[in-house]
Amino acid sequence: MSVPTPAGRAASGGGSGAGGAGRALLVVRGQVDEVRARIAAFVAERGWRVTDAPGEELLLERGSRGRTIVLGSLAGRAFYLSARIGTRAGEGGTLVEHRWGAGAGLVLGGTLGRARAARAHAELSRELEAALREQGLLVRVRREV
Repeated sequence: MSVPTPAGRAASGGGSGAGGAGRALLVVRGQVDEVRARIAAFVAERGWRVTDAPGEELLLERGSRGRTIVLGSLAGRAFYLSARIGTRAGEGGTLVEHRWGAGAGLVLGGTLGRARAARAHAELSRELEAALREQGLLVRVRREV
């Protein structure tokens, strides 16, 4: 039930609470384009920049790279984060994979940056799941963090 990821492309922006990468796999009722539009609107409302990436993916970014390079974890709300949300048609609806990596939070902000990134991604993932459940669109979810 995994959304395939292009070879060699890892999501950046932080990991889970233990420092590893995190992932949420969801099955959502609806056509791929409709689900992608809902997800894009949802994350944009929470301050993320959303870009369509090749291969049915949404690239999410938040914060300032430059400010994060200069200030590291002290960049506060401007701390740079990124993640990918993959979508594809599947049995029972659209398969959605929200994944985030363990490296960039560490590289740009040290262990504090990695922890900040992990919290932000886990929170976004939980909020997305709750919103889809509330709308009656969530069929099932599996977390790997």
